[in-house]
Amino acid sequence: MSGIEAMRPLYLAADPTPVFAVLHPATGHVRERAVLLCPPFGWEEICSARSRRAWSERLAADGHSTLRFDLPGTGDSAGTPEDPDLVAAWIGATTSAAAWLRAASGCPTIVAVGIGLGGLIAARALDAGAPIDELVLWGVPARGRTLTRELRAFSRLQASELPQGDDPLPDGALVVAGHLLSAGTVAALDALDLETSVRSPSRALLLGREGMQVDPSLRPALERLGTDVRVADGPGFGAMMSEPHDARPPLVVFDTVASWLLGDFRAADRRSVPAGDPPPELRTLELTVAGAGVRETPVLVEQPFGSLFGVLAEPAGPQATVCVVLLNAGAITHIGPNRMWVEIARRWAARGVPVLRLDIGGIGESDGPSDAWSDDASFYVPEFVDEARAALDVLQTRGLGPRFVLGGLCSGAHWSLHGALRDERVTGALMINPRALMWDRWAITVALMGRLRALHSAHDGRGAARAAPSRSSVALRAAIRRLLLFLVRPWERARARHLDRAFDQLRDTGKSALVCFTGDEPLYQQFERDGRLTRLGRWPDLEIDLIAATPDTHTLRPLRMQREVHASLDSAIARELQRGAGAPVVPSAARRAATP
Repeated sequence: MSGIEAMRPLYLAADPTPVFAVLHPATGHVRERAVLLCPPFGWEEICSARSRRAWSERLAADGHSTLRFDLPGTGDSAGTPEDPDLVAAWIGATTSAAAWLRAASGCPTIVAVGIGLGGLIAARALDAGAPIDELVLWGVPARGRTLTRELRAFSRLQASELPQGDDPLPDGALVVAGHLLSAGTVAALDALDLETSVRSPSRALLLGREGMQVDPSLRPALERLGTDVRVADGPGFGAMMSEPHDARPPLVVFDTVASWLLGDFRAADRRSVPAGDPPPELRTLELTVAGAGVRETPVLVEQPFGSLFGVLAEPAGPQATVCVVLLNAGAITHIGPNRMWVEIARRWAARGVPVLRLDIGGIGESDGPSDAWSDDASFYVPEFVDEARAALDVLQTRGLGPRFVLGGLCSGAHWSLHGALRDERVTGALMINPRALMWDRWAITVALMGRLRALHSAHDGRGAARAAPSRSSVALRAAIRRLLLFLVRPWERARARHLDRAFDQLRDTGKSALVCFTGDEPLYQQFERDGRLTRLGRWPDLEIDLIAATPDTHTLRPLRMQREVHASLDSAIARELQRGAGAPVVPSAARRAATP
């Protein structure tokens, strides 16, 4: 049985905002405790996604039915980061999810396992009547302002690494690794304080993390209300929150929590909290976007190793004959970088265009091994193109198409191009910040050359020197760059000819392509060296769009950049609709030959 076959994706009509959730039913000897797994926020949510799935599978195998869910305004749940009263919606969703889990599992005891923000919300949900009997809190502060202070420091650090010029935020708002917290949400988080709680669980396990002990205020805040508290180390937090392709499950913590859950502790006055009426389970998520109806549905694509997972956003009314499929950005899940794929899918479904956001094998919710992503080459295997094409087969059986557009960032851009080259149904490719469109092992060397070139120039966004490097370091970098250039230049020319022929094939088969770069991308520099930007007349339906000349923006973290990429993709999809309708195609305003 595949991982997806052993779990059940669903939607809950949580109060006040519906949420996406995944149930992992208990197998083997069913225990009396069911587990509600509450996620962290933003980049930590994305990095830990695969680990949280693995944790849920482990808990289910140990006999604990486990439900994990996306908070409102995050992941695949309804809502946006700009929604008012978002913290109240998070607390309401956690309360609803706990009530549903108790009813669905039949377990008398609900244990909330919360990481970071998710743990703070779960603990606070007790005061709102959440039927949570026990808590496991990992990296959770006693006060919300402790969390927001940490987020502000991280946000300032990232802002210092970017050039000036991003749109200023409203007073009090934060952007953390590309994820927005509105001023109202920050203020509401600041006001959370577990020391003022009036309800507490019967027992709790508090876990520290590398370099940080458990918040010293947390244990007394729980014990004053009669909670039996245990404290333990939480090794593996950092590994779980590494870049998605490097993130690893915290197996030691899995064992620690498993032992605690099966402990013999029984509080003398333990009484389960009444659950109230559970929220209805929904087959589809019904949304209103820009005044139009949109429905979202989980989609499975069968493969020899199990199933791929995706979420299909469809218009409630008439739909276009073009369907868009958005692929993973490296190992980032199907929600896309900074949740951008969710925004694009819902926006275009409201305009009549179905959009599937898909997890390739081993990423996000899809089956397949996920322990090989530290090797760049693992992202560029031809099997991933076959998986994308299998998703097109499923969409066609649902009556979608017959024309498809593939899109993605980084390796997802690579898959989009090669899907267009290999499948006649694909009439367009949307490629954002591709590191390599023609891949082999030498591509790593070329990317390294680009980084060395950036280090050699060492400037900020305004061209001012960051620091005066020593003469020896400048000379060494220049020498290494010249050596690498000498070694790979013949191969680079051959690969450039191969890419030109690929663009020729798209042109000759009437297919369109957008290549969108944001900043100092090595492949854009290669386009310049190859003279491709001066030969764009050869490919009338190829757009090269340079969004900005800023460093280290590969995953689109600045909000201004996100908006510009949205606009670039919107224009490309609109042109594809014009092509399909036989209408004259309006030329793009893309900066096709701009140079940083």
